[in-house]
Amino acid sequence: MAQAPGAPPERVSSRERDASPQRRRAPWLRRSALTVATLALLIGFTEHARAWAFICDDAYISFRYAHNLAAHGALEFNVGLTPPERVEGYSNFLWVVLLALAEAALGLAPERVAPALTGLSALTGLVLITLLVRTLRAGSRPTPRWRVVELAPAALLAASAEYAVWAQGGLETSFAAALALAAMLAWSRGHLRTAALVAAAAGLARLDGLLPIALFGLAWLAVLGLPQARARGWVASARALPWARLLQALALFALPLLAQLLWRRAYYGAWLPNTWAIKAHGALLRDTWGRWYLETWAQQLGLVYAAPLLALARPRHLLLALPAAGVALYAWSVGGDFMAYGRLLLLATALVGGLVAWLLLDGMTWLEDLVEDLVARRSARPELRALPGLLALALLALATAQTGRRSAARWRLDHGTRAGWIDKRWEGVAAMDRFARERVHVGRWMREHLPPETWVTVGAAGAMPYASGLRIIDAFGLVDPELARLPELKPKHGKHARPGHQVQATRAYIRRRDPDLLCHVGVVNKRRPGPADAFRRGFGRGYTWACVEPGPVADDHEPGGVLDLGYYCCLRPRGREVGPFR
Repeated sequence: MAQAPGAPPERVSSRERDASPQRRRAPWLRRSALTVATLALLIGFTEHARAWAFICDDAYISFRYAHNLAAHGALEFNVGLTPPERVEGYSNFLWVVLLALAEAALGLAPERVAPALTGLSALTGLVLITLLVRTLRAGSRPTPRWRVVELAPAALLAASAEYAVWAQGGLETSFAAALALAAMLAWSRGHLRTAALVAAAAGLARLDGLLPIALFGLAWLAVLGLPQARARGWVASARALPWARLLQALALFALPLLAQLLWRRAYYGAWLPNTWAIKAHGALLRDTWGRWYLETWAQQLGLVYAAPLLALARPRHLLLALPAAGVALYAWSVGGDFMAYGRLLLLATALVGGLVAWLLLDGMTWLEDLVEDLVARRSARPELRALPGLLALALLALATAQTGRRSAARWRLDHGTRAGWIDKRWEGVAAMDRFARERVHVGRWMREHLPPETWVTVGAAGAMPYASGLRIIDAFGLVDPELARLPELKPKHGKHARPGHQVQATRAYIRRRDPDLLCHVGVVNKRRPGPADAFRRGFGRGYTWACVEPGPVADDHEPGGVLDLGYYCCLRPRGREVGPFR
């Protein structure tokens, strides 16, 4: 519509201004700046993640299941038994299957494939959260040109240890988080069938990954769906729904999950994984570990510094806030974790980073509209239009730099704590890494020197069982078919109990299983333990020490380039010959 002569110029919002044909044709310099910033961000994140390189012991549990599936066609922890011993001691079905396929088809061992997949998944997560925030901000309006400041979600997360650490570790954590973000993005863009299929994959990767996706859907319905339906009329809105696509999406979502559920029941004889039976006791730790876990996560993310941005919060921000809160509530409900850096909260970390960036960008847009009003109506200098963007970039750079400095300080603290616990509570990356490398070293010695039918008890069912290939009795019950269901067991609770380690086999149960080596009560030391040490382990005088001395081995992760753990000693029943132990 033509403007009346002498009337004040019509106000144009910053979003409409950015969407205009003139502004869409960004100069080469601006496009180059965006490209350089993107590449710098991805390279910087890759280097940040590499600084935390490790594989944790828990990852080797999945590796063993994947190897047994690839080599023996059985999703079992202990293979070759009659009858088969079947227990679902993993909670990441899709991850295990992918690792097994890589070994069976390409000959790549799980410990080689998993780190590459975790890193690739974390990088993908940065891209997805950035696209998700951009899509949610745009809504049904024209999408403006890309600006460097829109990389804010990826920049904040790339500098955060809570995100970068889990680009390593060999776990499915970043893979499951990326799938959840991909499902949210597909839904936001109206790709219903893709969203449903990816959501099913997220549920197969980790069943608890369905919770944030469901909460995202509920927030979408409450914030966008219901208001639109009320405005258009309920009947008209119902008729306008793409029912065919919705039913197809429902089938794509439900059928894979239903098939896996029925297969689990037929194969393992249970509706839920054994991991649930073990970790459900974490409810007893909500007021200790669960609370500490959330408090430490919020503190390390520096959420208190982002609190002023809440003044810009609107109902639409629930699209990220609600699923993040759901992930946090779930982590609290299972008693948290003893690993540092918020593994159970990785998706919440990504969503909170996206939310903070969204609020920052909304604040920039509000300032741009204010400045545009000043320029148009009050003859202010046109150069002022650049100030909101520059201010947003400055704030983003400051927040990213501060987060990076905190991550660097935490890296130094972590790698100075190769044994023991950070703040006397959390197991850091360096400690997890050394623990797993020691057990791999011992396990390889056992594979070479012990008969394959040797039964061994462990407290950590990952690296040593995977490297040794021996038959395992898990004293914490994760991969044990009986322990979690024994009525006489009383799970530990209180501040001295650890999440996931609340169930522990009794001495009577261990004696009934009659293992050849009792390593769950063993010691790792530079000297051999004596007879009194064996007696203090609570199994009486009928046991003696069997000490593995694997010797030094070259290891680039060690400060001197050599790993030498000394002795790895387990109890052995007196009079029983176990390989070289007599």
